[in-house]
Amino acid sequence: MIETIKKYPEMLVDGEKITEKTDTPDYEFNKIIVSGAGGSAISGGLLKCLLRDKIQIPIEVSRNYHLPTYANDNTLVFCITYSGNTEETLSQFVDAVEKKCKIIVITSGGKLKEWCDKLNIPYVLIPEGYQPRAALPYLFIPLIVLLQRFELINLKNEIDETIQTLKEIKTDEIKEIASELKDSIPIIYASNEYSAVAQRMKTQFNENSKVPARYNVFPELDHNEIVGYQNENLNKNSYIILLRDKEETEEIRVRIEVTKDIIKDRIKGIHEIWAQGSSRLSRMMSLLFIGDVLSFELAVLNGVDPIPVENIDTVKRRLKERLNLVKKLERKLEI
Repeated sequence: MIETIKKYPEMLVDGEKITEKTDTPDYEFNKIIVSGAGGSAISGGLLKCLLRDKIQIPIEVSRNYHLPTYANDNTLVFCITYSGNTEETLSQFVDAVEKKCKIIVITSGGKLKEWCDKLNIPYVLIPEGYQPRAALPYLFIPLIVLLQRFELINLKNEIDETIQTLKEIKTDEIKEIASELKDSIPIIYASNEYSAVAQRMKTQFNENSKVPARYNVFPELDHNEIVGYQNENLNKNSYIILLRDKEETEEIRVRIEVTKDIIKDRIKGIHEIWAQGSSRLSRMMSLLFIGDVLSFELAVLNGVDPIPVENIDTVKRRLKERLNLVKKLERKLEI
């Protein structure tokens, strides 16, 4: 998996080319919903953070079985599932069809591609054969390219800079951070602008490193979570990773320093990871890239295989046995 992660720059280039060759209708819409779960949904969170001050249209991420009630024929719904078989996304796809939303699918195949072919719904077909969480560049970059096609943004230069920034990151240095994290519970803190990156890092520790982890964001965590550090006995194995940005506001910078000073003697340790690159996209992706490599290196130190996710597979198998949701959804679609 580490070799796949190191190919993220090439995957961004390839994903951009694939999307540019994909035909999509000239949709008109006034809101955007990104539908998905797990590693597929995080691309929606990244998009929302990236464009929070670049776009007038609201963006929502829906990690559920159903779309919000406000979804209608003026809503663009991106349905994203790497496998094409994620039941939450399939269910939301059916919702989107029934609500007459504008739909674009991003997938490598599965039931969702099959349904799109039958219903003549556009999709971006990305390469198969990856672990879904390792295919993030293919799941994320199409969103940017498609919104550029709708003339809502223009981030071509940021994409190019991001690709170059990722190529220049030295992964050997990340092993040192992993050694500090061994036998700890990682806690990722970031400014709200990097909430999706922090969440991604948390889930990569879960899936790759096979450890519990959590995340939170400034300034909100200073209104609640910081109180939890008053109990020193419960935080001896906590190791905080701070995601930092040279562009962070003075308010956030001061908050981080004050928070560090209060909790530093009550936890196992703190490590700061600084974003790299000049554009917001490159800074976000650099932190995400480092987090992905870090989770793999921690898996190696923990002596676990980062690829299998047995508990997730067990949940999916048992849900299929008890719900058989796909068959119910196909009946709703009448296909």
